[in-house]
Amino acid sequence: MPRMWLWVEGKGEAPHRETGSGGAAAVLVRRILGEKYQDYTWQIDHLKVGNVHHFRAHMARYVNYLRKRRNEIDAVLVLLDLDDGCAMQIARDMANEMWRLEPPNPIAIVLAVREYEAWFLAAANSLWGRPYHGSPEGVRDAKGAVRCFLEDYAPTTYQASLSAQMDLTEAEQNSRSFRRIVHAVGELREAVFQEHEMKKVVVTPRNDREQGGVYG
Repeated sequence: MPRMWLWVEGKGEAPHRETGSGGAAAVLVRRILGEKYQDYTWQIDHLKVGNVHHFRAHMARYVNYLRKRRNEIDAVLVLLDLDDGCAMQIARDMANEMWRLEPPNPIAIVLAVREYEAWFLAAANSLWGRPYHGSPEGVRDAKGAVRCFLEDYAPTTYQASLSAQMDLTEAEQNSRSFRRIVHAVGELREAVFQEHEMKKVVVTPRNDREQGGVYG
């Protein structure tokens, strides 16, 4: 059974050690694997790595930790919020930084534009019976916008259940960064299945000028 390690930011994305609440990222990734790739074989683990700035400052430490577990883990999906800036460019920069550290396993970096909750706004019609009027990735306070639909919304209480209920196709249609996570999960699957034969490690999103094709 292949194992994916999710490196996430917040309390809602990873399950609480004692209560088990949260865990939205695993719910979402399992749905993407199953519904988009018809793959139900993966085991999912979590590691909280802080926000984008913290993760970039301590990236080498996390890669070293990954080296110690390289035989336990098949792939890593980094999923963080991005409050400002171009998600694709920053993700590419982060992938180049990661590639230079020579990680032992395939890694994909996904930045949810503004907040994870923007993906709920992108799938609002499936969740609440009416669409979000505006750009889901343009609103700065996505959590506040979600509370217009769900008054008592709190990440640790609702993120996992909403991730289980949202329509993935609707979210893809309305969110570029959601399309990215669907694609990234597929990239990791392909890398893991190829790795056994080709012995390659990919870090995505790729910048071939920087990575030279060595890692995929």
